[in-house]
Amino acid sequence: MNPPTQRRRRSAPQKRLRPPGQTATRRPFFGLWLVCGLLYASAGLILTALAGPWVWLVAALGTVIQGITLAGPQALQRFRWLTANLLVLGSIVGAGALAAALSIALNHLGTDDLDELALGRAVAEVVLYSLLAVGLAVLCSLTTAALGDRLLRRNRGSRTSLLLVLTTLLGIGVGGGIGLLLV
Repeated sequence: MNPPTQRRRRSAPQKRLRPPGQTATRRPFFGLWLVCGLLYASAGLILTALAGPWVWLVAALGTVIQGITLAGPQALQRFRWLTANLLVLGSIVGAGALAAALSIALNHLGTDDLDELALGRAVAEVVLYSLLAVGLAVLCSLTTAALGDRLLRRNRGSRTSLLLVLTTLLGIGVGGGIGLLLV
């Protein structure tokens, strides 16, 4: 073993500095786009297989509102305080509509055996299905916001909103089509 004076010192890795005005490298967002579409497809499958068509329309309206508001952090930095908070409120309303529609659809599962239903089991099922619906709506909302921010780096706001709305509606439509095939 070498004495401490003869050991080589490793230099710390140097950080690469970007030239002024150059942004960070663009990461591909196709995977995020696919995840967003798949989450909305699963929501559409649940809605179509378990509930009536009016519930599906509530969810579709909620996703359109969410896609239009673009409530990601990067998108909200472009607006003043009041406008940004109104956009967040719109996104919350859209996510709430999707969560309510999913909750209605999932809670239709527990209505098969109303004669043999115990109160404790009914409450547990309602809580479980509602939490599942809210969890799926939150995942859909987070991926929509993240995808919107990534799309904003490449496109203008109106085109980004259109791409988001088309992605979410296509996802719900594909999931709804699969749900109709299963029923």
